[in-house]
Amino acid sequence: MPTTRPLPDTAQAWLVRLDDLWQHRERNRTGDQELLAQARVWLAGSPQAESVKAAVHVLIAYASWRSGRMVETVEHLEPVLTRSGAQDVWVCRAMNIRIALGFEVGEMAQSMALVEGQLTLCRALGETEIEACTLHDIGVMHNDRGTKQGRPYLLQALESFRRSENADGQAFTHLNLATAAVLAGDPDEAHEQLSRAMQLAQRHGLPYVQTQALAQQGALEVFSDPAHAEALLREALHRQARDGDRPMWEAVEPLARLLTAQGRVTEGTDLLQTFLADAQTAQLRTMVMHAHALLADLYESQGLPTEALHHLRAHVQLLRTLHQDEHEQRVSALEVMHRTELIRAQAEAGQRRAEEMSRLSRTDDLTGLPNRRHLLDAGTALLRERPGAVAIIDIDHFKAVNDTYGHETGDRVLQAFATRLRQGLPSAFVARSGGEEFVALFPGLSPHDACALLDDVRTGRDALDDLPGVTFTAGVAHCEGGDLKDALRRADLLLYQGKTGGRDCVISEGQRSA
Repeated sequence: MPTTRPLPDTAQAWLVRLDDLWQHRERNRTGDQELLAQARVWLAGSPQAESVKAAVHVLIAYASWRSGRMVETVEHLEPVLTRSGAQDVWVCRAMNIRIALGFEVGEMAQSMALVEGQLTLCRALGETEIEACTLHDIGVMHNDRGTKQGRPYLLQALESFRRSENADGQAFTHLNLATAAVLAGDPDEAHEQLSRAMQLAQRHGLPYVQTQALAQQGALEVFSDPAHAEALLREALHRQARDGDRPMWEAVEPLARLLTAQGRVTEGTDLLQTFLADAQTAQLRTMVMHAHALLADLYESQGLPTEALHHLRAHVQLLRTLHQDEHEQRVSALEVMHRTELIRAQAEAGQRRAEEMSRLSRTDDLTGLPNRRHLLDAGTALLRERPGAVAIIDIDHFKAVNDTYGHETGDRVLQAFATRLRQGLPSAFVARSGGEEFVALFPGLSPHDACALLDDVRTGRDALDDLPGVTFTAGVAHCEGGDLKDALRRADLLLYQGKTGGRDCVISEGQRSA
């Protein structure tokens, strides 16, 4: 426990202790709060210890975010994100929380824009764990929206968590890869991911992950093996009660439906009533709302309209209250977030001007992407550290655009296309290598998964303003050992195959997509 160790007496010692707190932030939340309170007392006598102050703010922000206190989260992130010239690990962690919060309050575009800067900073600092957290959160966002695009991000996160030997991150990522597999209609893959999550949880003492894995496994088997599913779900509920975790709708809901389907309606109703009481005690209003809705259905099926109407009314009232509270909280959080962005922009204006000359030497003037020189220097180092896929992307029939609409319109098409790649491939290193040709590097990703991301961009082409629409062809190769030039040569050959085969496709070694 943190409180049994001697308290630090220097800024550096505090940073070491607070970093340890961050690494184990999910395992001892009570001890976390005690140590943070002691750190704030120490800071009162050492007001110049800015790095320690930032670390405390970030840890409090994380705890606030996990508890759903959005405005409080942003208020603690603000002083960290607006520190002039600060580019350290705690800024990186603060950006990670800010991005996750932005997803929750609906600031999708702003959060995705922050992802690029945050990943760049993580890579510059060598912070693979925070980079993995960001990629993990993007994957979870896609899972929550019911799309199938989360898997590549989760796989990249998993690879980074493995490199940093972060067992907690690996376990949670396997849980969410199981969800992605369910969305993709692959129950066998879901079972495999849950098995890996359970193994990690047992090896590293992560009871919450074990409980979640049991619940997900039980939900998967409700139709194929009801008896085993019931045993798994009841074991998950037993562990939840034993460990003092929050009430577990993930296990209660499928178990109640299973019991009802077997004609054991009274058992299902009793289970839900017990859960409802626990959720009300814990003030988990969303779970209470879900429980009322399912109880209304069960009582209606039993021919008890009075009880069904009671729970339906409670569900509707809670739904209205939650929507109103959520709206007010989002408005307040957005006001603080926008103020934070304004202050941060003002603080960084001078620094950006100083960095402009350096940026120009590495950047393509027209699109703002890295140029070929920077691609070969930074890309080689990036892929030497983390081998992955390399794609050459070429706009189809671009000469016809210039000939038909003029070079000014052609330049605008290139700018719009660069934006399309940046937004569609936020975890990739995207550069313009010349003319209408672009390069994307995917560290830690296979050509197969890189093709999936490129296909999402290719098939999602929408007309932009008054610009002519364009298609593209891409060739994707694997880069091993940082030999970027050889990978580019092979990708270029694949690109040529795609061009001669009809264009508007993504082609990799042994695979073609159109």
